[in-house]
Amino acid sequence: MKPRRKAAGSASAWLALLLVLSACNGGSPGGRPDPGPDPRPDPRPSVLGETVKNTRPCARYTLIGGVRVPVAEALAHPRPGSPVLGRFPRVNVQGAGQVFPLLDETYAAGRVWYQALLPIRPNGATGWVRAADLRLQRSDYRVLVDLSRLRLEVFDLCERVAGYPIAVGTRDTPTPRGTFFLNSLMKPPDPDSVYGVLAFGLSAYSDVIRDWKWGGVVGIHGTNDPSSIGRRVSHGCIRLHNADIRTLARLLPLGTLVRIH
Repeated sequence: MKPRRKAAGSASAWLALLLVLSACNGGSPGGRPDPGPDPRPDPRPSVLGETVKNTRPCARYTLIGGVRVPVAEALAHPRPGSPVLGRFPRVNVQGAGQVFPLLDETYAAGRVWYQALLPIRPNGATGWVRAADLRLQRSDYRVLVDLSRLRLEVFDLCERVAGYPIAVGTRDTPTPRGTFFLNSLMKPPDPDSVYGVLAFGLSAYSDVIRDWKWGGVVGIHGTNDPSSIGRRVSHGCIRLHNADIRTLARLLPLGTLVRIH
């Protein structure tokens, strides 16, 4: 596999000390051109519509919105005054530039809105965000995690570009199933910890753990115990060999979709 991009970086704090690598610090993820101009004040052909010109699902890139205002609100419906589902600052609590995969687009109340997959409970929650609050990017990559085979695979559109053995959650602390996204990338201060050399924070939350830091966020990370790979031993996170998580960190932008099944 030939990595084609490196994530940009910014410093922050995590477990007392962190290096956060954010794909939102400029340019388009994956080295691809920006799929369109910044959000528009009037209805025009849909930017998201470009992703379905080819009807093969694997050929559809993911449109990603990066927060460009101090705080972006996600609403239950695409109209002012709708219930607020969440407020998301430009930099999230894990120190990364906040992004969302964008699933749908509409024009309502005189403005363009995007339906975004949100990094909140319940898993899979979505909300509507004003287009004017987002900077558009894209990712051609997607990640599939097969819990039965204990494998993680990476696709560039329809091309499988990598596959790795993984460790996943136990029966009592299972890895949640569903569609999520890469929400942060962090470097633990101690590479010999359980998190290994790097850790992606997902938009996923544990189904059973709620009292951990950030409310039970599930991650994809390295490990200080290579013998655990290929086993069901974690508290819900997905473990890889350190060399493999380094490769993913060079390749995948934040906002990339991760399907766990």
